[in-house]
Amino acid sequence: MCGRYYVDVKNDYLSFINNFDEYKYDENFNVTPQSLTPCIIDNNLVTAKWGYFPDWLKKQSNPRPLFNTRYESLLEKKTFTSAFKNSRCFIPISGWYEWKEEDGIKQPYYFTSKSNQLLFAAGLYWNRSNGDIESSIITREAVGDLRIVHNRSPLLVDEKIRELWVSDISSEEIYLEILDYSYSDIEFYKVDRAVSNPRNNNESLIKKYEEVPF
Repeated sequence: MCGRYYVDVKNDYLSFINNFDEYKYDENFNVTPQSLTPCIIDNNLVTAKWGYFPDWLKKQSNPRPLFNTRYESLLEKKTFTSAFKNSRCFIPISGWYEWKEEDGIKQPYYFTSKSNQLLFAAGLYWNRSNGDIESSIITREAVGDLRIVHNRSPLLVDEKIRELWVSDISSEEIYLEILDYSYSDIEFYKVDRAVSNPRNNNESLIKKYEEVPF
């Protein structure tokens, strides 16, 4: 996790956002790394590029943007420690996709809220000299049944942790408090393998896959 997700910001779960009425973003059923996506910074929605591209990474052959940041690395790796201290954000997601190998085929699954709520993943952001914003979703070890499909999941936060995430307390204190989300409201199911193609982007991607009987 998490290399693909779905987001729709047109709902009632963003009442705390200052600029919600002015922000425009089209529903996206297949968000991929380097896509422009909604990001919440200081209770405002901004559009950020999903994936951080530090200068040292660009010098490598076939570099890939850092679209995920492991929770375990937040206090350890210099690439993330400064952003964790000073540039924390939220990434709104309506659901996300994971793949599991089954019978030699990578089968996609869709994870979403049973109550159809918008979810918030803890994230980091970087302001670039050209005015662009780059973001990364923080991931953690999966819990409960989610581990059946994949061993990582986005680090989701509830309202209490959202307030803590943007508070002035030290990053070390925040680090110890941000794993409280229970994930009990998260369900998952198989979806069509069409989601594996980034060019596919429609509502059918999040519908439960039903095998056709022969």
